[in-house]
Amino acid sequence: MSLSIAPVEKWPFAVIALVFFMMQLYTCKFVPQVALLTLLFFGTYGTISLTWLNFVMEGFGQVPAVLSYTIIFGFSFAYVAAPYAFLNMVVFYFTQKKKSVYLLCFVPIAFILADYIIYYYLTGFPWLYAGYSCVEGPLKNYAPFIGVRGINTVLYVLSAALALTALRKFLYLPIAAMILVVGVFLENIPQVEKLPTITASLVQANITQSVHNNAASANEIFSTYWNLTKPKIQNSKIVVWSESALPVDYYSSADLIGDLDTVFKSEKSDLVTGIFSSVQDKLYNSIVRIGNSADLAKDLPYQKRKLVPFGEIVPFEDFLRPLGSIFVIPNSSFSYGADDQLPVRIRDNKFIPAICYEAIFPEVISSMDSAETNGIIMVSNDSWFGPTQAPEQHLNIARMRAMELQKPMLRCTNSGITAYIDENGKVVDRLPQDQEGVLTVQFAPVKGQTFYSKYGTFTLFIIMLILLGFGIYGLKKKDDASKETLNKLIRP
Repeated sequence: MSLSIAPVEKWPFAVIALVFFMMQLYTCKFVPQVALLTLLFFGTYGTISLTWLNFVMEGFGQVPAVLSYTIIFGFSFAYVAAPYAFLNMVVFYFTQKKKSVYLLCFVPIAFILADYIIYYYLTGFPWLYAGYSCVEGPLKNYAPFIGVRGINTVLYVLSAALALTALRKFLYLPIAAMILVVGVFLENIPQVEKLPTITASLVQANITQSVHNNAASANEIFSTYWNLTKPKIQNSKIVVWSESALPVDYYSSADLIGDLDTVFKSEKSDLVTGIFSSVQDKLYNSIVRIGNSADLAKDLPYQKRKLVPFGEIVPFEDFLRPLGSIFVIPNSSFSYGADDQLPVRIRDNKFIPAICYEAIFPEVISSMDSAETNGIIMVSNDSWFGPTQAPEQHLNIARMRAMELQKPMLRCTNSGITAYIDENGKVVDRLPQDQEGVLTVQFAPVKGQTFYSKYGTFTLFIIMLILLGFGIYGLKKKDDASKETLNKLIRP
């Protein structure tokens, strides 16, 4: 299962893993067996796929390696896997006498509900959705219709149908075939219209994290960004700097912001940059626009709506911080931005803003989408992840957001992966990791809105009702005794 996401990212491994997992579920006879098997499957998947957390905890939190891996193991089993195990155990208890119905209808329902728990519980961590393995292949084409959770569902049903087929229940093979064939026919169905291109430059400064976290290095950081930007500004209508590229407070740095605004206005260009902003003793991780389209007297920064637990905020801090230095984390006192913020307007275009961690939450991005939004601007600082698989995983999650809304994305990071992602989730161009540079692209904004953007999770709710309806019908339907006898005779 772990091979289906970055760095290997081969989607058939997800299907193979889930098929064998569901074949094992079919052989289970007792509720504890189901709970243990599900816990082992998703817990191991989480442990292997999240090893990059050790780099963060050991490298920046000075957590000993043994403790770090223990935390990853505990988190994967107690947080990531537990909802799947519990809900699978519940549906097995009520449906175990009809194993085919259990696998095809009730296991997907249980796992959909578990996906939601992972999204919302304790701030949420929907990083490992099975659907993120499908940024390539036919299942990705479902994204603009039912989103990543819909792809999760399709993947669960597909795997269940193939598992039953492997168990010589060939009646279910057409279900698997139909899912794959429909996915192929949905390839590149446009639901948006392209607009004239705009020249955009994404600046990857590759500032080391030790310098980035040091407020005394603000001048050095600014100089790096400016030296990279200066040769590009005249021919770029949009320039993007990464998350917290300016490690200063927006409201306390009027001279710097004013000078930048003057320069960009004189070049008829716009700068979108990460910055901090403080309002009434609350600190926010923010995005601001400066230059041609900006009115500094009226514009409000976009303030990040989803914060990284134990990175930007400490949950239950009144209880945890007194326990020791492990919970006294630098830069962990940010506040949540309001939910009802507006897209960032640049010239005649509206962009959905996203800062790093927010990209893993589908509804956070889609909540700002409309027929009038023309693209997504995402800024991030993935240097926290170091030389691990996390930057590639994060990039693929961002690609899924672009696919769901069919909105192209300008993705600018401090150290990589800076990329231009088109409306179909394809990486058109990117910069190498851990190198400074500027990616200049011809960005093609769009107008329009996808089916998923319009109806969101309502479609998934309908799919769940359909599965539930078929499941209840299958449970109530009486078995044909003669047919079962015949099946036993012709099947080993």
